[in-house]
Amino acid sequence: MTPKDTMPRKKSCNYCHKSKVRCDLKRPCCTRCRNRDLDCTYADAKLVHEVASGQPSESTVDESWFSTALAPEITTTNSLDFDHINLVCTVDENRIRARWLESLLPSMDQRPKPFHASTMAFVTRVFKSYPRMFLTENLPPFIHWAQMAYRVAEPLANCMNIARMWAVQTPESAAMRAFSGHLELLAILQGYLLYAIMLFDSANAASMVEQDIMIKLQDLAGDLASRGTLCPAETNGSRPDWESWIVASAKRRTLFATVLLDNLVNFTLGSPSFIAVELADLPAPASKTLWHAQDRRSWNAAYNQQLSLWSDGELLISDLWPQPGPIPAPVRQKKIDNWLSSVDEFGMMIYAVTSHTYNEA
Repeated sequence: MTPKDTMPRKKSCNYCHKSKVRCDLKRPCCTRCRNRDLDCTYADAKLVHEVASGQPSESTVDESWFSTALAPEITTTNSLDFDHINLVCTVDENRIRARWLESLLPSMDQRPKPFHASTMAFVTRVFKSYPRMFLTENLPPFIHWAQMAYRVAEPLANCMNIARMWAVQTPESAAMRAFSGHLELLAILQGYLLYAIMLFDSANAASMVEQDIMIKLQDLAGDLASRGTLCPAETNGSRPDWESWIVASAKRRTLFATVLLDNLVNFTLGSPSFIAVELADLPAPASKTLWHAQDRRSWNAAYNQQLSLWSDGELLISDLWPQPGPIPAPVRQKKIDNWLSSVDEFGMMIYAVTSHTYNEA
């Protein structure tokens, strides 16, 4: 079984498929066929994967939760090739998996985060907005639009079903994770993260997010990180390929969001939270221009501009944390200011949380 065999694919209707145009997948008739008075038909699309016993099983997919309207109306997605993603792992995956232990047995190098109630109230409001974004045909800022526009990210369209399956560990779900590729595993973690956020948004708040859910979330995060978190080109100050950067950047954002949810749950339960030192060397969220670039040419131009601005290396997430010694060095503060001038809402949210938590200007 190959990674591509493990996950479902949403099929365009026959007319849209033949015309090589985007189909909104509405049933029983897509919008394009309805407007052209065409006989809209779909080929059967079933999720088939192998279970541990070797017998194939089938799972139905709820397509109504996601819509291809979430992806931009562009044609450049046809030139995207996610079959040759090149990433390197620069984090301690085992520490990511064991993050839940830190509140019980903190490591010697860990420092508790002095969270304020108002800071956590802000994070709560932001996180609760993420699942609702799909209702207005928007995406949470840790999901890249290309994941919805390109076929290899179609598992994300089924993630709410998959996430619920992950709530109870089964041989099928373990096999699915083992054979998942970069984007498939990324989609599973993102779906499970959204699932945990929705549980937190319930009436009983953190009491609904049981420890085993957070343990599995962090275990998935460790698996995701082990496949790579950085493009090799990012380590030597050159420009990576667009596809690898999309995956790496989405992975990093998802890892940051996972840690923030862990902090939020711990705070609500009265447990301490600690700085995610295992993520210290990861770049902070990229600029809005890079993240929202609609084609390769504009992304290449934006990245070239970034290289000229960040000749001494891009801002790391740890640059937003307390630094040893007195007032932050002017060089570091200048990097933060440059980053803030171009960052999107996700990066601004992270800055607001760190700045307010550590009382830094």
